[in-house]
Amino acid sequence: MRLSDSNLRLDKAFNPFAVEYVGEILGAVAMAWARMRKPPGNEIEDRITNRLAGRLQNDPLFETFPFDVVPQYWLLGLNGERLGRLDLRFKHRHSQRDYFAFEAKRLHVTHPGGSFNPEYSVYTGEEGMLAFVSGQYSARLPVAGMLGYVMDGETDKAWTGVGRRIEARRTFLRLLAASRFAKSALIGSVAQGKAGTRLGETTHDLGTHTLRLFHMLLPVTK
Repeated sequence: MRLSDSNLRLDKAFNPFAVEYVGEILGAVAMAWARMRKPPGNEIEDRITNRLAGRLQNDPLFETFPFDVVPQYWLLGLNGERLGRLDLRFKHRHSQRDYFAFEAKRLHVTHPGGSFNPEYSVYTGEEGMLAFVSGQYSARLPVAGMLGYVMDGETDKAWTGVGRRIEARRTFLRLLAASRFAKSALIGSVAQGKAGTRLGETTHDLGTHTLRLFHMLLPVTK
């Protein structure tokens, strides 16, 4: 970590979201998921995310983790207006500006009464990937992430389903021409996660900059 002086001001060359830091975030989330109690099938996304954040904040395994982790974090405009709510926000303790955000969605959901919905359209929609693609959550930031809580544990099926949905909406999602939903180059960072954890990524053209979006599919298993 490079600091410019004893007052802990950041060196201009310091990037809190270089590959090694992004990998640290991804790895910590995967390990926290493996260590937390399995969510019940009817648990809503916010409660699951809160418990994931609680594990990251309180588990001794993460006591040297250099990020502050806040669930349900409100982004505010200059006049205090609410611009949106981040499901899970990571801010490096030596950066006053930059953050990494996850938007979380349940996948393969069995609703009361027994109806089943894979929820791929929600994952790729306005409250999912589009929250980043629109720039609302990612203005001037180069990386972000999606969490898919796969409620039946079938992450291979979810991987295929999410990938097909992203490809069908690639223009709407502003994917770069060369970008496809594919295994992430940082897959090794989640190696200590629960069996079945999948990590992919896509790259999006937001006009002002490109966004590298990570997709972590987390299995809910018995």
